[in-house]
Amino acid sequence: MRAAAGADGTITVFDPGDRLGGILRTEVVGGQPMDVGAEAFVLRRPEVPALLAELGLAERQRATTGVRPMIYSGQQLHALPSGTMMGIPTSASSLAGLVDDATIARIEAEPGRPFSWRPGSDPAVAELVADRFGEQTVARSVDPLLCGVYAGSAATIGLRAAAPAWRRRSTAAPPA
Repeated sequence: MRAAAGADGTITVFDPGDRLGGILRTEVVGGQPMDVGAEAFVLRRPEVPALLAELGLAERQRATTGVRPMIYSGQQLHALPSGTMMGIPTSASSLAGLVDDATIARIEAEPGRPFSWRPGSDPAVAELVADRFGEQTVARSVDPLLCGVYAGSAATIGLRAAAPAWRRRSTAAPPA
């Protein structure tokens, strides 16, 4: 923000809590500082709840607020698209209103396009998704999601890191 506002610009931060930072904070765990907060655990896989139960921490788990994440694009807020896998659309309709008509057409045509895969390769998520679904899909759906989950850009996160299930498959044949 400072770079955008310039040295003389005023930046005002509003936070409804008793301190800045929302639910993100640093706690001391085992004598070491640890960042905790919003993305501390992903609970859709069974391993994390099982680990919490094993450690006697299941009762300390807190549910999310249920507020749907939003993306600011084209001078307006859009709900983070549903019907995607890590922001990658499963259908053109999942990104309707977020991307332009040319990108919607590209998404619709994607299943019919040939796909080549170099065994053992690990392209950046942005490279693969832009090729298949267009730059707007990366900028308006994939990157906002990956930034939140991995605190990094789709341009620097490899496909194998973002989608570990493809790691085994990517060494031999293209993903189906």
